[in-house]
Amino acid sequence: MTTAKALRRSLSAVFAASAAGGAIVAALMGNAAPSATAATDPCAASELARTIGSVATSMGNYLDMHPQTNQALTTISQQQAGPQSLGAMKSYFDANPQVGKDMQQLQQPLVTLSTRCKLPISLPQLMGLMQAAQQQGGALPGGLP
Repeated sequence: MTTAKALRRSLSAVFAASAAGGAIVAALMGNAAPSATAATDPCAASELARTIGSVATSMGNYLDMHPQTNQALTTISQQQAGPQSLGAMKSYFDANPQVGKDMQQLQQPLVTLSTRCKLPISLPQLMGLMQAAQQQGGALPGGLP
């Protein structure tokens, strides 16, 4: 996978996480009540939500501190997904390799969590499911519970 594709997926995941954070926790936790005596499970939905939130905050802070990058990625993210937007993303990161490296470092906690917890789907896929559920009035695609 190219750096541009990976970064686009990561950015999409972070942007989607900002919008769907509560839905993720609700979907993953169900009706489970928190246990005051249980040790913190690093793969618990609450930790997943914290990691997503932390990465989203870090990305937001980075983009605020780098207004040109913020504007470029905002413009690219508003394009329809497809070859043109991927080309624009690749061109931007080719011209600004340090930004690409910075973005990869910022999203590393999500990669680490996904690997450590052996998540059956990637975080971008999870975000896509949550977005689809929101757009379908709460029903998950494919008859998922």
